[in-house]
Amino acid sequence: MTAVELLKSYSGKSAEQYEPCFRFSESTRIISVDIYAVGTDSTTVRYSGLEEAKNEVNNILRITTADGFEGISGVDSFHEGGFSDEVLLELQNVAGELGAVQTLDPVEVGTLLEQTRADLSDMARSSIDIALWDLAARKAGCPLNEMLGAERDSMAYYASLPFYDLLEEYVDAVHQYGKIGHAVFKFHVWGLIEKDMQLVEMLQQTFAGSDYRFMVDLEEKYDLNDALRLGEQMDNGMFVWLEGPLSDALLGQYAELSRKLTTQIVPDGYSYYSPEFIRKGIEAGSWGAGRFDATKVGGISKALELLTIANDASLPIEIQSWGHSLAQAANLHLALANEWTRYFEAPMPTEAFEFGMKSGVLLEQGRVVAPARPGLGISVDWDRLPAADFYVCSTPGFGE
Repeated sequence: MTAVELLKSYSGKSAEQYEPCFRFSESTRIISVDIYAVGTDSTTVRYSGLEEAKNEVNNILRITTADGFEGISGVDSFHEGGFSDEVLLELQNVAGELGAVQTLDPVEVGTLLEQTRADLSDMARSSIDIALWDLAARKAGCPLNEMLGAERDSMAYYASLPFYDLLEEYVDAVHQYGKIGHAVFKFHVWGLIEKDMQLVEMLQQTFAGSDYRFMVDLEEKYDLNDALRLGEQMDNGMFVWLEGPLSDALLGQYAELSRKLTTQIVPDGYSYYSPEFIRKGIEAGSWGAGRFDATKVGGISKALELLTIANDASLPIEIQSWGHSLAQAANLHLALANEWTRYFEAPMPTEAFEFGMKSGVLLEQGRVVAPARPGLGISVDWDRLPAADFYVCSTPGFGE
């Protein structure tokens, strides 16, 4: 399959007009690769009361072609105990192969890498794939979501909050972010049933009668009994979904939760996301909605494949997008092109994830809006990146 064939298969629309944007020639070959690992202390947070804080690194890949076009991606990695350049090093090791490929088609490049670099992580594959899709959409002169067949350029979102130590901090956060227009909130919680129950009950009491709606992300910390208990309390109102209550591998237990609870059940989506796994979850009736991140599963190409499977089964996919602006944008363009996706995930505080970007603001008047510029639509302030708390740059050369 080629990228054009994938686009047609996913959207059902002709995509032949984009074929020249993927075409390779001597004048369109890749002539340089730049890789950056960038981290700031402001994005180092906890996502569960049972985990240590994680240092978040924005791994940026820039490829430049002989005709002067660029393709850029950003993939976030998470590390305990300090920042890390491990993704940068992995991309550095494959850069020479990018300079040698005689195709700019992300699907074809992905197939080649599966044959030659079976050890390459899905995160590194995602980085390369998304950069090539960005390159193609820039050549087409359109936002990526338009190339993907989107019929909307904005959608609803929820404010995704980090873990807080105290119950009162969650309530204060709702008040604080509610004043500036946020209305739907996702909480990363303790992973302890009694504390989490207290939070759910407090939110239901404090904001009863309001238009606020809530979600809970348990980061796979519960067993089935505790998940049922918390879900039954959430069923009393104001909660949209319960995310990652169990290990994603427990499809049968997820199916039991989905049968017994009215609150939508959503998987964590970080560890299991293959086409085979999605099909098994659909067959088992495990989820009210599936979940994955395009920057983790292998990029836009793999995400379109997974979305096609889910859409054929009428299963919504609530695409996750916790990360910096480039990672958010990749998932946003994908979400806009998928009518079954209801919400966009907006990490808070937004400004922390816009570091080093000139056009990273995506929220406007209660909606998340796709950048109007071609490709991902995000401009990087390359001169600003070295000011980060953690910064590594690699420019592996392979000749022109």
